[in-house]
Amino acid sequence: MTSMRRREFVQKLPMVAGGLLAGASVLTTSACAGVRHLAPRGTPSRLVIAASDVVEGGVLVQRPDMEWPVFLHREEAGDHVAVLARCTHLGCQPDPVGDRLVCPCHGSEFDLLGNVLQGPAERPLTRYPVAVEGSDLVVTLEGADR
Repeated sequence: MTSMRRREFVQKLPMVAGGLLAGASVLTTSACAGVRHLAPRGTPSRLVIAASDVVEGGVLVQRPDMEWPVFLHREEAGDHVAVLARCTHLGCQPDPVGDRLVCPCHGSEFDLLGNVLQGPAERPLTRYPVAVEGSDLVVTLEGADR
C-alpha cells in the first residue's frame, strides 16, 4: 500500500465523494422511480383517488401515516385491483415491472393481482377491494384478504 500525503488526499477527496454520491444514486434508483405516486384523500381505512389519476402501468398510493404503499392499477376489462406493495417473504417493497411486481431483495415475483409467480415468497400479496364512487376509486383497507 502506498501512502498519500495530506495535500494529495484533500485534492482527491471531491472526486471520491462525487463518485460515492453517483454510485449511491444508482443504488437507490429502482423500477418504481417511473411509477406515479399519489397521496389519497379519505379516512385511514379508505383511500380515495380520482379514477382519472390511475394511469397505464398503475400508481402507488400512500398517505404519510402508511408504512407501505398500495399499488393500484386498471385491468384490460376495466376493473381496478389494489395490492399492498409489501413482499410476503421478508417485507421489501416490490416494484412494478411490466405485468408483474418484482421484489428487489430476493427476486420474488407477483402478478398484478398479487399472486406469487416466483419465490421465495410463498403467499400472495394482500389484496384490497376497490369500489367506484362517482368519478373516484375507493380502496378499503379494513377487512382485506391477508
